[in-house]
Amino acid sequence: MQGRSCKISIPGLLLASCLLVACGTEEVPGRGRIANATPIQVEEQQEEQPNAAEAKHELSEEEIAQLAAECSLNVHWYAQDGDFAAGTAFLMDSDLFGEKILVTAFHYLWPDDADHFTGEELPGYLLGGDIYYAQSGADTGADLKACLVIKDADAVPNIDKDVAAFTVSGGENLRTLKISDRDSIEKGEPLYILAYLWDTDDMHENCVYECEAVYMKNGELAFRIDPKYGLMGASGGPIVDRYGEVVAIVMASDARYSYGHSADSFMKQINGAEISDIVYGQ
Repeated sequence: MQGRSCKISIPGLLLASCLLVACGTEEVPGRGRIANATPIQVEEQQEEQPNAAEAKHELSEEEIAQLAAECSLNVHWYAQDGDFAAGTAFLMDSDLFGEKILVTAFHYLWPDDADHFTGEELPGYLLGGDIYYAQSGADTGADLKACLVIKDADAVPNIDKDVAAFTVSGGENLRTLKISDRDSIEKGEPLYILAYLWDTDDMHENCVYECEAVYMKNGELAFRIDPKYGLMGASGGPIVDRYGEVVAIVMASDARYSYGHSADSFMKQINGAEISDIVYGQ
């Protein structure tokens, strides 16, 4: 599969505090995407219940790697100004919408010539998209069905608003990731990015990158990752804890830390959205 890069920045957007979007390292306007890419009822409990964290199953390295193989996704996007490959995505279950939802970053879905773009405009800009496994590049057989209209979606440097979400067609057999309900995280806690980093995956073919939590507050997760791993292509990718639950999605980096949009924050946006009337592939 070709085209594992993603848009690097948004025309006219000044990245605050020298933030660099995680899908690239340029500080000047520039997409960095590949145009025309190849498609790719509960009984009363008598005993005190254990702490939720203690009841969870801590995953082995092999289980984390399996999550990456089955749950880290790429999308070949079709848009009004051309098709391109960009960023990373994953699927989650949604009782609210009654179907699986694909989650990714909003910032690389801006049109080429837009100085301002909103979540309300996204359904009309996109024409659809094909979904691939990030690790292998194999076609999942699923594609985008409709966009969730997230009215307050925004882009880096507004990390706490940067999210896009879609319903999918043909994804009934695809594995989903569990979304964490944690609102805090321990400093130094191990975390894992599940993504294909197109410029560094000769080092980690299993598409798992260990990192270390610094803090999580105000919709933002800060973490440290070895600087030898460039995050090109990781934007929108899931960051999971040792239980395999998504605590954030990858967003950006600066000279100190890398950053993600926390699950608690992006789920509030997604749960407040409505499915667009525009259905792709019709």
